[in-house]
Amino acid sequence: MAAWFTFTFAFSTTVLTQVFGSGVFEIDLHEFKNSKGLLENGNSCRLNCRTFFRVCLKNYQAVVSPGDCIFGNALTPVLGTNSFSAMDGGAFSRPIRLPFNFGWPVRQDSLDAVHIIS
Repeated sequence: MAAWFTFTFAFSTTVLTQVFGSGVFEIDLHEFKNSKGLLENGNSCRLNCRTFFRVCLKNYQAVVSPGDCIFGNALTPVLGTNSFSAMDGGAFSRPIRLPFNFGWPVRQDSLDAVHIIS
């Protein structure tokens, strides 16, 4: 009888729920230097580069591969030329903010409660 009660209790307390997470990922960039004036592909910008940043939040990868930004992405406007700092002002606002909102299914087990009862 006690075993049946323990099984029923454990089974009824195992629940699949939706968990939501939200927050803001911030990058506080103080200075950027591109002294050689090169583009991402290695070519020269000719005069001045038009520097902007793309921020991509994804799961951890030892070798980062292109693809979906699972947790979100942000694209800044052009912040400056080859080199600039936060002290220069202009379009360079600090920090670069990326709000995120996502949910995922989670299984909650009450195995600890089962061990206490048995």
